[in-house]
Amino acid sequence: MKPISEHIVDSAWQEMAGLEIDEIRAMVDKMSEEQPYVLVYLMAAGEEGFSDEEREILLYIGMVVWRIMLQGDTPLPQVDEQMLDTAEAANFEMLEALDRESPGDFIAVAENMLNQYNQLEVLKYIVEAIMEEGDDEEAIDIEEDNKGWMLIVLKTIVDCFDAN
Repeated sequence: MKPISEHIVDSAWQEMAGLEIDEIRAMVDKMSEEQPYVLVYLMAAGEEGFSDEEREILLYIGMVVWRIMLQGDTPLPQVDEQMLDTAEAANFEMLEALDRESPGDFIAVAENMLNQYNQLEVLKYIVEAIMEEGDDEEAIDIEEDNKGWMLIVLKTIVDCFDAN
């Protein structure tokens, strides 16, 4: 799949932000039909250690990512459990490799990995959505420990969708 543009990422995010609750429920139903393993993965990933609000955020961002990736130039693969396990393991291996780097090399290696990532704009959206701090009373702040796990889960999904 060709890299998805910032314009597509922004428009998909704006589209999702404007949906009513009934439209979101319909989208969850559609996702359960088209990508059931991805939906189960999103729901199971936040079961332990996440607040209800954090689980909702993870599911919402995951749905936005799915909508973004649907707008790519090729049809999405039917993601299965094996694909998710393989992509998740690769992401953990990447983290372990980064952890072994010296502090000086860490930034260079991380930048190199990002520059080679095919869906950089999608990854940027994920990072921004996870790191976003709320200013109003209704905003939900994600626990620091959960931000990293959310990033792995969502990047794993992007990697599976981009596997063509």
